[in-house]
Amino acid sequence: MTTTATQEMVVRGRTRRRVRLAVFTAGAAIVAALVLTALTTPAAPIPGSPSDGAAALPAGCLPGQTPVSLDIPAEERALVDVFNGTTTADLARTVADALRDRGLNVGTVGNERTVHPDRIAVLRFGPDAVGAAHLLRGYVAEADEEDKVELEFDPARRTGAVDLVVGGQFELLATSTEMRHRMALLGRPALPPGTCRR
Repeated sequence: MTTTATQEMVVRGRTRRRVRLAVFTAGAAIVAALVLTALTTPAAPIPGSPSDGAAALPAGCLPGQTPVSLDIPAEERALVDVFNGTTTADLARTVADALRDRGLNVGTVGNERTVHPDRIAVLRFGPDAVGAAHLLRGYVAEADEEDKVELEFDPARRTGAVDLVVGGQFELLATSTEMRHRMALLGRPALPPGTCRR
C-alpha cells in the first residue's frame, strides 16, 4: 500500500524532472537562436580589408577623390585614337601615321564633329591615361604652349587610350628626341582636379 509520503516523493520527483526538462528545452532553444543569428548576420568588414569601403582608396586619397595613374608609358604601350578637329582633309590620318612611325599604338582615326581652330590639340583621357596624355602633349606642343592644348579629364572613362583631337593651330609632331626634351621641360604630369595618385 502506497503511503502519503511515498506519493509526495513521486510527485516531487516528477515535478523536478519536468522543471529540468523545461530548463533544458529553453536553454537549447536559446543556443539554437544564437547560432542561427550568428550564421545569418553579415560580418562587419575588417578595417583595412578589401571589403572595407575606405580600404579601396590608396594611401593619401580622400573619400570622393578619383585615383589616377601618373605613370608615363613607353611609346609602344601608349594607346591613342586620333580625330581631325579642323577643316583640313586627311589630317587625322597624317598625324596617326606619324604617331605610328614613332612607335605609338593608334586605334580609331576619324573626324571630330566640332572644329577647334584656336587649339593645337584637345587631349581627352581617363584615370588610367593621365601619364599617356602627358606623353602625347610632349609630341604635339612646346612647353610654353600650354594654353593651346586643352586637357579634358573624364573620371568615369574606363580605357587607357587617349583621344587626340588635332586642332587648327597644330603644325608638326615632335621627333622622339624633341619630345623627350619637351617632357624634361614639362616635368611630371599634374594631378587633375579631384584626383589623387594611385
